[in-house]
Amino acid sequence: MIYIKKELNGKQHEIEIYGDEIYTRCFQCGNEFQLDEELLLDILAGSGSFSGTRISCGCKSK
Repeated sequence: MIYIKKELNGKQHEIEIYGDEIYTRCFQCGNEFQLDEELLLDILAGSGSFSGTRISCGCKSK
């Protein structure tokens, strides 16, 4: 099981996550889209940083 830990109302919770539940927002247009397994593997193989990763949905730059 892969999960995130989140504290709510002073109590620690483990929240299971699945590959089809991971989303991001395009850094150019703000569109929300789902990350597929291939893209997740690319992120982990590269920098490995989810917080420092900027992903585009493929939109044209404004």
